[in-house]
Amino acid sequence: MTTPSGPQDQQPEKKEQRPKEKKRKQKRRGRGEGTVYQRKDGRWVAEITLEDGRRKPLYATTQAGAIEKLKQAQYELKQGILATGPNQKFETYLNQWFEEIHKLRFRASTYKTYRGMIDNHILPALGHFPIQKITAQRIQSLYSEKSKAGFSPSLVRSLNKILRPAFDNAVKWRLIAYNPCNGLSLPSETNRKVESLTIEQAQYLLESVRGNPLEAFVVLALTTGMRHGELLALRWEDINFDVSTTRIAGEEGLGSVYVHRTVSHQGSLKFVEGAPKTESSERIILIPLQVCNILNAHRVKQREVRLKAGEKWQERDLVFCNRHGGFLRQHVVAERFHKLLDEVELPRMRVHDLRHSAASIMLAMGVNPKLIQQILGHSHLSMTMIKYTHVLSSMQKEAAEKITDLFKRPF
Repeated sequence: MTTPSGPQDQQPEKKEQRPKEKKRKQKRRGRGEGTVYQRKDGRWVAEITLEDGRRKPLYATTQAGAIEKLKQAQYELKQGILATGPNQKFETYLNQWFEEIHKLRFRASTYKTYRGMIDNHILPALGHFPIQKITAQRIQSLYSEKSKAGFSPSLVRSLNKILRPAFDNAVKWRLIAYNPCNGLSLPSETNRKVESLTIEQAQYLLESVRGNPLEAFVVLALTTGMRHGELLALRWEDINFDVSTTRIAGEEGLGSVYVHRTVSHQGSLKFVEGAPKTESSERIILIPLQVCNILNAHRVKQREVRLKAGEKWQERDLVFCNRHGGFLRQHVVAERFHKLLDEVELPRMRVHDLRHSAASIMLAMGVNPKLIQQILGHSHLSMTMIKYTHVLSSMQKEAAEKITDLFKRPF
């Protein structure tokens, strides 16, 4: 007979032992994978995993927009063009690139010119934007605004010469995916007709300018072909009046001018002085005795102006200066020159056209083109030949006519 067991005899049922589950490791997202989610503020975020494991966020106002940005980023990452660098202000980047890299390619005067363009034109318009927010449309608007404001096509093209390599470098540094300067519309250079005086017109101008405050300037420009900036940077120490110690040949009745400076005007009162345009632009030009005499007379008048200025005089030893001895502005000289041309009834031309006139007259007089190249400071003879093709063509016509004379004798 079986005795029923009491409660104390009952054994608790053993719970079925389940094997402990191993904690599942979250799979690390691979390169190029991404996720899309919405923030508490309502914005949508797409994140993409970069090559080094970092997560790059992409923001959008809608889920569809975030997904589209993610797809574009995945494509750019695959192509190796995804911008992975910091999205810094354009002003920060441009200053670093220009001062540390691009500056090394220029002469001091060119650097100062480009620096002025950056500070006065580029940074005020674009500097406050993040570099990745600067689009082709923004840059095109900048160029259009400058053109409408009356700035020359050459200035707009110079701005592009700064921005295009700047953005090329930003692409290399992976700060942006593409160069926004690609495909922009630039204003075409104006093909302004170069005016040149004939020998007769030049003689008339030299006679008409006698006694005028511009006499020495016009005479020196027309007989040496010096550039406008070279003339305004010229100092008395650069002119050799002592024919016995002329640096080149000591020829009787000749002086010389040493060209090794140029000056340009930037900003309201800023002048930038530096070396000439190229190495070949540093040169010595012989001048005849008549030019030396005119320069000496100009120096006497300048001393009278100096005495009148008194303490306001700034001693810079400049040959052509303002009433206080400082640099002359190019546009001031141009205005006075145009007034002179109107008074003597000669066609309007730029001050720079006196340089073209000097070269044309020398060619017409039969001066060797190689010598003219040296006088003008051109780097290559081809530059001289291209600029003055019209004169050479007329000379060839004259030569052909003289050759024709050979056949005028009876056979």
